[in-house]
Amino acid sequence: PSDPRPEAPARAARHLPHLGGLLLHEWLTLCHAHGYRVPALHLPRLLSLATQDRSLRVPLARVLGERGRWLAEHAGQAALAHADAPDEATWNALSEADRDTLQRVLRSLNPDAARRLLRTQFGTERAASRKRLLSAVLDTLHGDDHTLEPLLDDALDDRSPDVHTLARQILQRLPHSALNARLAAALHDPGTPPSPRDGLSGGPQARISHVLRHAHPDALLRATPGGPYALITLARDHHLLDDLIAGTLTHRHQPLAQALLAHASTPALRALADPARTLQGGLHARDPDLILAALAHHPTPWTPEDSHAILSLLQDSLWHVDHPSQWPQRWRTLHDHAHHLHPDTTPPPPLPPDAPNHAQSVW
Repeated sequence: PSDPRPEAPARAARHLPHLGGLLLHEWLTLCHAHGYRVPALHLPRLLSLATQDRSLRVPLARVLGERGRWLAEHAGQAALAHADAPDEATWNALSEADRDTLQRVLRSLNPDAARRLLRTQFGTERAASRKRLLSAVLDTLHGDDHTLEPLLDDALDDRSPDVHTLARQILQRLPHSALNARLAAALHDPGTPPSPRDGLSGGPQARISHVLRHAHPDALLRATPGGPYALITLARDHHLLDDLIAGTLTHRHQPLAQALLAHASTPALRALADPARTLQGGLHARDPDLILAALAHHPTPWTPEDSHAILSLLQDSLWHVDHPSQWPQRWRTLHDHAHHLHPDTTPPPPLPPDAPNHAQSVW
């Protein structure tokens, strides 16, 4: 069939034969974002790479186009060939790993169809496959996944501990789920009985700890008159402020992070509350911990200005390093993120000629 999407422009595709790993992932993602498909010339190589590296299958499936799906069928990659519209016969013919791939691809291309397929097939899958499918949902969670709540609530009674743990984690990420409502009610009722199904076990203190660490902050705030201040006070009174902080970071809840800064100004909280200011503070203080925490919340590529500042700090940290062990791990970690530098970054001047060989090599 004809493909309505054009091939990626030759100027962009000229790089494709030379890319692998993270850069290939990025290329495929950008290709999809701009509405293109992979040029036919490159399809055989990419399908071969996806056979060796399963992590390539989802980004590749989104840009295969009609010819790519036809070729995938002949290459024995049914999960990619039928990723746009799988039927029950296709599903049943797939291995558990390929069903996981198909679910992840379909969640990207057609989320409603992915949810329908999950509701139809989940109950007939083996425990290992149910675990894979719920992992796919958790990794790609979307607000519309609240329609899966009946399935997830049933999975809280699953015989497999891994399956019901994953179901509980998904429901905790959906702020309006019935599970979150039950957890929020338990926060203000010490007499709530233990409920292993909801993750509540042990005495009242242990149950409150679990709620603060795992329930969605939106649900906790709805159930707590007085807003963030009252919730923080409750956590402090029970000596469980660390649990509330952990839950805030897990759910990336910016308003609660901002309220918590007055009580615990950790790099992670500062970065969540105000990523831009935290990055500038980290650059000014030459603090790689603050920089890394802030960059976790920044879009990529970084701005040219931030990229230049980060490059300058990396260079300064290398100036006198003549052996890998002399370069602190935090700077090495920041160096590992250098593929997020902006293409238009103005590099700082080169290291001086008398800098150690190792420093020159890394630079």
